[in-house]
Amino acid sequence: MRKLYFSRNSFAKGARIVRDAHDQSHYLLVGRWGRRQDALSLYAIQGELLAEIKQTSLGLLPKFDLYYNRQNVGSISKTLGFWHEMIYVRKLRWIIMGSLNTESYRIYHGTDLVMTMRPVVTSNGEAFELEIAEETIEPICICVAAILDHWQKPTNRNRDKVLGDNYNVTFGESNYTLHPHHKVPQP
Repeated sequence: MRKLYFSRNSFAKGARIVRDAHDQSHYLLVGRWGRRQDALSLYAIQGELLAEIKQTSLGLLPKFDLYYNRQNVGSISKTLGFWHEMIYVRKLRWIIMGSLNTESYRIYHGTDLVMTMRPVVTSNGEAFELEIAEETIEPICICVAAILDHWQKPTNRNRDKVLGDNYNVTFGESNYTLHPHHKVPQP
């Protein structure tokens, strides 16, 4: 099993580079989310298109189609769950099991482990570590991991706190809020 890493940052800042444990770049993931027909594309570091994720529906339970070598190989949609998730990837017959609390997932095909995904801190910042059983399925696994990362709730992520004089700054997804430590005297 080879370990791959990609950052947990949003795609607002551009592409994500997928690296191995030796910090060698292997894949480039580019695109955007949020609208119907939006897509993410996974390229080999040499520039060859390997896989794509296309968003086919919006709403509370969005659906994504997975493409490998320009062929539709599966689809995935969000399910309602509270603490533990179980998601089925159609056509591939993969079962994704995981936890919103730990942000860790395991993907199985029958009883065979396909991939594990867990959050880690690397020299490049917060990332997900992917352990993938076979190199030939890495592009599809990276696409599935990108979808799972997209579905993470911002409240589950640890947020860095900057302490200042009488203020606590909490950084969110796209903005920040200042919270005074002490109540302002009322006139």
